[in-house]
Amino acid sequence: MVTIKDVAREANVAPSTVSRVISGHKSISEKTSKKVKAVMKQLGYQPNIAARTLVTQKAKTIGLILKSSSKEMTQNPFFTDVLMGISIACKEREYSTIMTTSIEQDDLIEEVENLIKSKSIDGFIMLYSKEQDPIAHLLKTYNVPFVVIGKQLQDRDIIHIDNDNIDASFEITEYMINKGHAHLAFIAEPDDYAVALDRISGFKQACEKNNIQNYEIYHANPDRDELLEIITSMKKRNAFPSAIITSDSMININLLSALYALNIRIPDEVMTATFNDSFINTYASPPQTVVNIYPDHLGEEAGIALIKLIENPNILRKNTIVPTEIIERESTKIRGE
Repeated sequence: MVTIKDVAREANVAPSTVSRVISGHKSISEKTSKKVKAVMKQLGYQPNIAARTLVTQKAKTIGLILKSSSKEMTQNPFFTDVLMGISIACKEREYSTIMTTSIEQDDLIEEVENLIKSKSIDGFIMLYSKEQDPIAHLLKTYNVPFVVIGKQLQDRDIIHIDNDNIDASFEITEYMINKGHAHLAFIAEPDDYAVALDRISGFKQACEKNNIQNYEIYHANPDRDELLEIITSMKKRNAFPSAIITSDSMININLLSALYALNIRIPDEVMTATFNDSFINTYASPPQTVVNIYPDHLGEEAGIALIKLIENPNILRKNTIVPTEIIERESTKIRGE
């Protein structure tokens, strides 16, 4: 088995220098650090994580807190893209990640508390923002560094990485209105998470600003049967909206299935748009117009911010807003455009 002494001998440095490189000690120059790490890789040396934790009092591990590890959540492209961004930030800074696996909130609280008590996590990234959230309260109680991907609500001392979801929703709604739509519907998740509330708010503001009287708001899980029930009820009223915006791509894909089942054609009879660009939207039938929220950038910014906070708890805590962009596709194009 390769030891620190073997690495030191090959790199022509003292064993203590190798130890300092492993622990990320600031006294080691970048040139020496790169040389030692190259030798470690060449020899296949793996640092003893437990020993390093004892010395540095850091596990070099970040916990990722999901609002739920349900099938719908973990298969959502937003989730995988955010994780990719976090992974890039952590890998560059030699941190690993652990993800929560609980579905129910009580189980999630217990899981996060156990991770805190095990001292195996240096800090957490919460992948959601919610009023009066018990998880955020738990992290503050234990004085654990954490960053939130989502809107700043009450606590000004927490770093938030987010889009301006009110503005983004306003923009996509006005985009639909400018295409001549005077009867619009918005379908959002049935929860009190900030992202859904903000997107509903932006939709309403755009309708009211443009004097759109005929607009509707629905709540649904990303479930085909629920969406089919909503679309069927719309159709029975003989007052079907000409544009439907969904707050999430998973709801959108089930909406397309429901519209197809009822022989409602896109974009001829209704135009559709959603949030978050992904392969699901790109290769849908028809391809969907989206608000690109750049989840990979959200994740990368969150990872960078948390690692800086872990390594320097006294840094200035600044929020980051990642810009959004509308990508127009066939689901909102008039024939011949």
